[in-house]
Amino acid sequence: MIEFFDEDGIISPEGSIENGEQIRALGATVAITAFSDHIFDEILARYGGEKVGRMNGSVVLPVYVIRSGGKNILLYKSPVGAPSAVGAAEQIFTVGVDSVVAFGICGALTDVPERTLIVPDRAFRDEGTSRHYAPESEFIAVKNADAVAEHLEALGLSALKGGVWTTDGFYRETRTRAEYVKSLGCVAVDMECAALQAACDFRGKRFYTFFITADSLAGEEWQPNYILDPKLSAPDGIGAGAAVRLCEKLSG
Repeated sequence: MIEFFDEDGIISPEGSIENGEQIRALGATVAITAFSDHIFDEILARYGGEKVGRMNGSVVLPVYVIRSGGKNILLYKSPVGAPSAVGAAEQIFTVGVDSVVAFGICGALTDVPERTLIVPDRAFRDEGTSRHYAPESEFIAVKNADAVAEHLEALGLSALKGGVWTTDGFYRETRTRAEYVKSLGCVAVDMECAALQAACDFRGKRFYTFFITADSLAGEEWQPNYILDPKLSAPDGIGAGAAVRLCEKLSG
């Protein structure tokens, strides 16, 4: 494996967002991102987002501004998977964003009810993107986990805090791997957390995240629950609202 080097990349994300200067003029320092259509669409509908630009690349991603609590907050939908999610974050940083709040679905590794809120405090690095942003290690600390947990508690929401397993191999989540990461204290599996935290650390940005469980790998057989046909539920909507409230607080 090539050793990690703390140096500038050859390619820069600057100029990758259409209307970048106009978006920067909005003064939004916080962005919220979701990975699932039903959660993203709920935020957009609830807060009346206005499209202000788009990220250009192999995947075109619209950028919206929502106004909540008197604050301008940017909103975009992250592609699923660490490489694309980090690429989108790199682009959103170029318009003045210094904090990203990510809310999405995850898989349960422990026997918890469907739609349990999860606050990751560390992420097992079973993906490749984080290694371009941080030296080799088994886990990466999710630095603002306590702040997220306290925010949810203040809203009267209970959440399970623990490690998460960030993997690139959705269809290679084997029983042996699942049992191994569970032995290390992982309570859920996702596909972006470790990489987004590493990228934010490298760029000097702040990352806040929590999940809601969809499928479950806790038993002998996989329980897909609603992951194959996700539709908005009351807990999803409550979680989305909590994520926006967090953005309001971070906007100062």
